[in-house]
Amino acid sequence: MAPDLARLEAAARRLRELHRPGDPLLLVNAWDAESAKRAEAAGSQVVATSSAAVAGAIGRSDDNSAGPGAFSALAAIVKAVTVPVTADMEGGYGLAADDFVEALLSAGAVGCNIEDTDHARSDQLLAAEEHATYLAAVRVAAAARGVPIVVNARIDTIIRSAERDPELVFDETVRRARLYLEAGVDCVYPIGLRDPAVARRFVAAVDGWVNVNPSAPLSALAEAGVARISFGAGPFFWLMGDFQRRAGAALAGDAT
Repeated sequence: MAPDLARLEAAARRLRELHRPGDPLLLVNAWDAESAKRAEAAGSQVVATSSAAVAGAIGRSDDNSAGPGAFSALAAIVKAVTVPVTADMEGGYGLAADDFVEALLSAGAVGCNIEDTDHARSDQLLAAEEHATYLAAVRVAAAARGVPIVVNARIDTIIRSAERDPELVFDETVRRARLYLEAGVDCVYPIGLRDPAVARRFVAAVDGWVNVNPSAPLSALAEAGVARISFGAGPFFWLMGDFQRRAGAALAGDAT
C-alpha cells in the first residue's frame, strides 16, 4: 500500500517544529513496538529509534547490514504510536537515495539519522564530500515526494578516534558538519559529544541544529544551544543488563 504522503508531511512538519535550539527535543530511543509505546506513554512527543538497539532486538549486527529487517522493525514501531517517528538507519543500508527515501516513507517514518562511517572499513570514515553528495540526494528525493523529512547527519569522528576526545577532532567534526548542512541536512549529530562547553563552541561554529548525547544536568546542554538530545542505545543496554541480572538471580533461586 502506498504511504499516505499528506499524513507524513504533517508529521514531518511537526517533527521539524520540535527542534528548538535552547529548548531541545529529548529522545529516549526505542527498539520495538512495546518500547515505542512506553516512550510515548511517558510523554515523548517523538519516538526515535536506535540502530544498535533495533539490530540487537532482531538479532543483527549494527554494521549497516540489517536492511529489510530494520525497515520491518521500523514499520511495527510506527504502527504502535501516534507521534512522529524518526529512525536511525545506519549508513542507509547501501540503498540509492531514492530507494532509501521510498523505504523510509513506506515504513511511516518522517526523520532519519544517516552516519558517515565507512562500513566496508568499520574503523574508518567515508570521504566527507562523497557522503555530502549522498545526503543531498536524500534531500532531493524527499522533496520530490513532498515530505520534508528531518535528516540528521550523524558524524562519527569522535567515536572513530582512538581517544574519543571531541577536542582532538573538533576541527574535522566542524568541517563535516558544515559540508552536510550545506548539502541540505537539517541537523548534525556528532555522536559522543556530551560536554556542554564543547557543545556550545560546536553550535557556534556550525550555525545549525545540533544533536548531542546526554550529560547531567541536561539544562547545561540546553543552555549550550543544542536542538536535540538523544539517549541512543543506552536504554536498551540498561534494560538488557537488568534483565540478565534478574534472570541470573531467578535461575539461582532468588525469585524476589
